[in-house]
Amino acid sequence: MEINYTNKPSITTLRAAIRKAAAAGERAINIHWGENWLQLERLPSGWTGWGWIGRNGGDDLARELNRATH
Repeated sequence: MEINYTNKPSITTLRAAIRKAAAAGERAINIHWGENWLQLERLPSGWTGWGWIGRNGGDDLARELNRATH
């Protein structure tokens, strides 16, 4: 799933978009804001992430999602 923002998304906006995509069964989530991006991917061991948008890291958001789903 590709999500693009024209304005800088807040952490609340990012969390909501990620939860919605995960609940819809998406296995890969790519979020872009200009040249900034983060990506989450669902592996058999759980979610992993990389990249940054502002101070929000893909790995941090993936760990949050793993805690919420286990």
